[in-house]
Amino acid sequence: MFKHRKKQEKRHRTGEIPTGSFSDIAFLLIIYFLVATTLVKVKSISADLPSGEKQSDAAVDKTPIINLRGSKMFFSDKEVTLANLNARLAALKLAGKTPEQRVVMLESTSMTSYESYFQALAAISSNGGVVAIVEEEDSQ
Repeated sequence: MFKHRKKQEKRHRTGEIPTGSFSDIAFLLIIYFLVATTLVKVKSISADLPSGEKQSDAAVDKTPIINLRGSKMFFSDKEVTLANLNARLAALKLAGKTPEQRVVMLESTSMTSYESYFQALAAISSNGGVVAIVEEEDSQ
């Protein structure tokens, strides 16, 4: 009689991990993440960059220049706000000009915040301008 009980106990202790409910748990996790996830559309701007060809001195003199120095913004060496910058760029009617005449130079210092830089870039693009980024050359 004792031998019969020992065989039944050994048969139940096979050492297997019950995996029958793993697929149910995985399915519930997938449903949870689908419901809990929010889809956010990232705001971005598209900018047409000009070719790397150098322009003549007469064309450079007519090119509008925006300087970003820290938190201050300058348009043709006059300090402006973002609203003033948009108004002045709109007055240039850049969208109706040829691509060579749509170039606006954008200069910034290392102290300029990304937000200011992005706002200036967005203002140029939204008014039909093409951004020309000015980099300082290393003097060695």
